Amino acid sequence: MVKKTIQALGVVAILLTSSATKAQTKFKVGIDAGYTHTTLHADVSGLVDSKYTGRGGFGTNISAEMNVWKTLFVSSGVSFIQRNYKFERTNSRQGWYTKFDNEFLSVPVLVGGYLINNPYETDGIWLKVAGGVYGEYWLSQKRDGQYPVFSELQPDGSYNYTQVSEKYDFKKNENELERFAFGLQGQAQLGYALKTFDVYLGYNYLYGLTDSNKYRISGSKKTTRDSHMLTLGVGYKF
Repeated sequence: MVKKTIQALGVVAILLTSSATKAQTKFKVGIDAGYTHTTLHADVSGLVDSKYTGRGGFGTNISAEMNVWKTLFVSSGVSFIQRNYKFERTNSRQGWYTKFDNEFLSVPVLVGGYLINNPYETDGIWLKVAGGVYGEYWLSQKRDGQYPVFSELQPDGSYNYTQVSEKYDFKKNENELERFAFGLQGQAQLGYALKTFDVYLGYNYLYGLTDSNKYRISGSKKTTRDSHMLTLGVGYKF
């Protein structure tokens, strides 16, 4: 189901770009890049002294937008997003942690409007908002952690720690992770139009709807991700 959803989103993006390119009017392409911050929502009620915390990363978007009526537009594109977070033990278990570095490829389909000015018609400051859905594919995961060596108990009751760094093998996928996912996306951009060029500051919020695990223990909650993305970009209008 998720795979079919992502394929459908890809088709919509291609059709949108193709039709707008043929028209060669009121069409904009853009590229932006910046900072991401991701939080993992997971059920840790069964783990003592444990929590997940968000971490920063990098993200970039290539977008295609078509002005369809007055100030309304539809847009799509491709995004590369690092969605990183950390699992750690607390209190007496402090020092035991795993950092997760994840890379995703995302395809959004958004509908929105310009609230201030219309950069297709006049120069100057503009503001737009949009909302829609996204489909994504989990490209890779790297894990860096520090774990206690239980066979090396010290006289004071503590343990020595060992550090581990590894890349997750999605071919084996021993943890049954779900690589295809979808969710909701909101967007806001503040920019300045200069004839055919725009410069802008962008914000995207991605709210995950798909469980990160293919299979879930009965009674447990879904494991989902949400990400904030702040970027600086430039657009070109045809």
